[in-house]
Amino acid sequence: MKAIQFKTHKLRNNKIGPTGLLRLCVSLVAIILPIIFLIKGIFGSFIFSFSIPLIWQIGFLGEPFSSLGLRRNQINQSIIVGIISGCILGLVGGSLLKLFGLTGFGFTDIDKLQYSLGLFNISFQLHNELGYRLLTMSNSLIGLSIYLIFCIFVIGLGEELLWRGFIQKKLYKYFSKNISVWITAILFSLIHTYIFTIMPFKQGILFLIIIAFVGALWGYLFKYFDNIWSCAISHGIVAFIVWKYYFFALLK
Repeated sequence: MKAIQFKTHKLRNNKIGPTGLLRLCVSLVAIILPIIFLIKGIFGSFIFSFSIPLIWQIGFLGEPFSSLGLRRNQINQSIIVGIISGCILGLVGGSLLKLFGLTGFGFTDIDKLQYSLGLFNISFQLHNELGYRLLTMSNSLIGLSIYLIFCIFVIGLGEELLWRGFIQKKLYKYFSKNISVWITAILFSLIHTYIFTIMPFKQGILFLIIIAFVGALWGYLFKYFDNIWSCAISHGIVAFIVWKYYFFALLK
């Protein structure tokens, strides 16, 4: 009788609870969605920026969602600061791009992005990138609203989950928080080296420096609030302002 009770208790302990089931579902979605997008010929950095931290941190390590900065603490202040900082950084950053002559690119100028990595040549058709697709449809009020939502909840949240919620927090184990902020910001900047396929080397370097400083500011927002919302909202608004009104200023 005791043996039967012990086995029953053991089976109950092995059941997947609501939290475990949610983690499993999120992990499966993070695996399946990128595959569907790629099969459909749609790509974007957001695919992997969401997938990597969710699959590894939540699915494989079994850590809570709060470990990526998905917390409710100071959420109202985070939203307000995210909106204000996003608007300021977007306008200031866009003005700097304009000052350095890094604006006015049209889709006809950069229809294809090409990378050469040793023996590998990687080529992306720009019109297959979901963000650029939505940007081309942002000349109406509905299209503009959809693009803003995409920038905040897909670009902003997705990339901040990866860079601040995942990578920056991992670096906390090895470096001080201030050093971790800057290492993450530099790595975040370097991932944008595709920009050299669009603009001359000197202009590209200036572009990367601006991105590094903005990335550091988002890192400090994440450090201060200890949640993802302020930097995610700020990031999304900056992306919306810069890509729509400055970098692709000649877009019709």
